[in-house]
Amino acid sequence: MQTFTTGFLWVCAGYYDHGQGYTPEWPTLKDFKGQVIHPQHWPQDLDYAGKRIVVIGSGATAATLIPSLAPDAGHVTMLQRSPTFFLPASEHPLVPLLKPLNLPEDWYHEIMRRAFIARTDEIVQTSRQHPEAMRAFLLGEIRSHLPEGFDIDRHFNPGYRPWQQRIAVVPNGDFFQAMREGKASVVTDTIENFDASGIQLTGGGHLDADIIVTATGFNLKLFGGIAFSVDGAPVDFRERISYRGVMIEGVPNMAYTQGYFRSSWTLRCDLVCDWVCRLLAHMHEQGHAEVRPTVAAADAGMQRLSWIEADNFNAGYVLRAQDAMFGQGDRQPWRHDLEYAEERVVLSSASLQDDALAYR
Repeated sequence: MQTFTTGFLWVCAGYYDHGQGYTPEWPTLKDFKGQVIHPQHWPQDLDYAGKRIVVIGSGATAATLIPSLAPDAGHVTMLQRSPTFFLPASEHPLVPLLKPLNLPEDWYHEIMRRAFIARTDEIVQTSRQHPEAMRAFLLGEIRSHLPEGFDIDRHFNPGYRPWQQRIAVVPNGDFFQAMREGKASVVTDTIENFDASGIQLTGGGHLDADIIVTATGFNLKLFGGIAFSVDGAPVDFRERISYRGVMIEGVPNMAYTQGYFRSSWTLRCDLVCDWVCRLLAHMHEQGHAEVRPTVAAADAGMQRLSWIEADNFNAGYVLRAQDAMFGQGDRQPWRHDLEYAEERVVLSSASLQDDALAYR
């Protein structure tokens, strides 16, 4: 065992449990005689040539796996309990306009970075303000990629509004190409039970399988599973709230980095890095040894909310983790669910003389 001593701890462990992915409780899964694989533990030597594969789940993992497996597999079936929004992605329209200009490389990357951020923000804002218009747009984008007569409403029209869960981006529509070629298909139903040869569906059908891939999501692990204590007392994060999505109420000299659900993770990493470096420089200049987020008297009566409000984002891994995560308040600086367009202004201009930051 090694012990490290530090004056400031910055936790950059993300929120994945890398040791164990999420698999629902399926008592009869043991009856299946074929191979069962969770994508988080993919075997390097898997031979799936000519095999019948059922991928359970319809998120980004399934959308990535299926077009990769389809060319060599016998057939790949995506079995989903409910639909997911998909978006075919092709080259950004600015690319062919900029390439002939022979711009300096850093100019080109900066222009494209801003263009991608703007497009993401537009999609997020439209999803909030005009969800049915965005729904119609997303369904229209995939219509031409699917076989004629395909039941889009049954298989690709979710019951939630756009961006209430992640939109699965499909590069160049490769997932749909596998469907058009007859190498992949989609079944929307629930599992009655597993048997030796595959999956019995609640709707009465049966999916024969040689390999079952449980692309059923992941588990969250808060701060890499580190057990925290302050002054010898264990810290129960379920009783604490987040300060700007960067520090935790009552925990001194500790910052953490978590990214966005709807924008690139690294965009928020940039903002958090800038803020933490400003904080450390401020502490050094002022001769402070400790900073501890503390709820000021003016905020003592605020409502304490869950980590993520389900109306904002209701993906399964978020809802399963609610009881294990820290919370947030009903006002700044105790909220942490801002979008990049707003937070790049709020966080970069946040005062380090905030009443909620107690220095010593």
